[in-house]
Amino acid sequence: MSGRSSPAVNPRTRPARDADGTDSDRERPATAAGRPRREAPRTVADQVRNGRGKAEDGASAHARVAGERVDESRLAVVAVSSGSAVNDRIVATLDALTRRPPELPWGVRELADELGLSRSTVHRTLHALAERDLATQTVNATYACGPRLRVLADRLHRSHPLLGRARPLAEELARACDATILLSLYDPVRTEGFVALSAIPDGPVRYRLDPGAVIPLHAGAAGRAMLTELGPDVLARLDLVAHTPDTVTDVAELERLLHQAREDGVTISIGQHVALAAGVAAPFHAAGLLGAVSATRPRHETRHADLERFAPLVRETARKVGSLTAPPPRSTPEHGRATPTGPSPTEDGGSATARIERLISALTASAPLPLGGRALARVLQGNPATAARLLDTALATGLATTHEERAVAGPLLLRWAAALGPLHSITPIVFPALRHLAQQTGETIGLAEYEPASRTARMTAVVPGSKPIHYDLPTGSDVPLAAGAAGKAILAFLPDDTLSDLPLVAYTDRTPLQRTTIRKDLARVRDRGWAVGDGERIPDGYGIAVPYFAQGTVAGSITATVPRHRADEIDVDAVRTQLSAAAVSITRLLSV
Repeated sequence: MSGRSSPAVNPRTRPARDADGTDSDRERPATAAGRPRREAPRTVADQVRNGRGKAEDGASAHARVAGERVDESRLAVVAVSSGSAVNDRIVATLDALTRRPPELPWGVRELADELGLSRSTVHRTLHALAERDLATQTVNATYACGPRLRVLADRLHRSHPLLGRARPLAEELARACDATILLSLYDPVRTEGFVALSAIPDGPVRYRLDPGAVIPLHAGAAGRAMLTELGPDVLARLDLVAHTPDTVTDVAELERLLHQAREDGVTISIGQHVALAAGVAAPFHAAGLLGAVSATRPRHETRHADLERFAPLVRETARKVGSLTAPPPRSTPEHGRATPTGPSPTEDGGSATARIERLISALTASAPLPLGGRALARVLQGNPATAARLLDTALATGLATTHEERAVAGPLLLRWAAALGPLHSITPIVFPALRHLAQQTGETIGLAEYEPASRTARMTAVVPGSKPIHYDLPTGSDVPLAAGAAGKAILAFLPDDTLSDLPLVAYTDRTPLQRTTIRKDLARVRDRGWAVGDGERIPDGYGIAVPYFAQGTVAGSITATVPRHRADEIDVDAVRTQLSAAAVSITRLLSV
């Protein structure tokens, strides 16, 4: 089953889409209880088309989920305005980009139909997003999710307790139950759940729902476990679609099952969402969000007794997840010297797209946001009225929710992060810049990524040069930190004691082996901002490298490598300038 939920369908131009993803040309029937079905907005695009209505409803829903009392004075912050409408359109566009697989980018006309906006408006929005790397334009003039949005999603995976710190708990439960473990979250704006993370054990036949996938609240263990924590008004709003012959669509029977699940502390479902699946789930509250931990196995190899055996394990994991907290924000760089991490406050600071990026960046950090006033305005680098409109957008669309009198990442932002996934390497998002460098210089360009935990670096990407005789670097090779341009560009910005702990290996007869000599070389690298390696690691190679940074700490280097016999022919200053410009761009891309 696909991990990405289907894009929203414009009801004016396309057939209605049932909750299970099938198209239907007929009018939707009433529910089993005879109630007309009330559609909740499935995407931000639906909110833009239909109007957000009373923003107070969205703020109140988030507060109820967080178990918090709604302050009437806070509702004034979320008054709908023309500025909020502009913000909504930007968020709706980003939502569409994240919901679409990268291999199926949006055309401007198609996306305009999807959002119910004019092509000119959508084109302007996409162009502004592409300028900030939140969207990417393809060679066919179509648009996909941009590298900056992937970086922000990765940052949320690292900072949010329900994405990063919950994974080991899910993997431990998967091994204990030999079952697929899902951590699902409730989206009160759209009245549905979605998969935030999954842990799938090895095996020939496994239940699979990918992160970002939508799950119904009335069918399946995870959805019903969350429904046990919600009021009867939520059940009344649900579209009770029969996903399988076993799906319970009778309201009275659902209420009975929910009552039983509340007493048991777990929900058991066999074949009610996916016909061939059986699972057990328990709810939790954490970080202002409602969610559920579920264990699911193929139905044909799972007995009811197995689910009852899993129940206490699932309950305990849900309890542990509910107690997770975000890691404390880093106050100072771990090593190296701080560098500019992003655009200055005056750089494009007045554009709506820039403000939305700052909002998302702030929500992906560990520290929660103030709920308004000058404190929020300072964080978002705007005046109080502008900050209030941004918070309006965040609460009404689900980008943010409230928790302990602060604004934190909301279900929409977590859904984006879940669908995009963490970045295991920056290679995919910076490769276009490397290719451009290789075309500019004609030389082989290599990307080295530094791993702080192991204090090692690896050449993760190489773009061969275009000149008839160029150097060929192997991808995936280890990069020694004390020899060669790529390593020294990184080592120069690490703590001073790093060199003392490194073994010094003679790779060639030109490899420096005296720590005093190396320290002097590293000081020169720090002063000028780039490193040179002349046959120190590769006998016939000459390299020029520039470091790049993330969050104020060195993260790797970019290297241009040429055969030594051509070293006198290259314009070192020109190559160094081109490498430095690329490193600054990558640093801004990676820093939040």
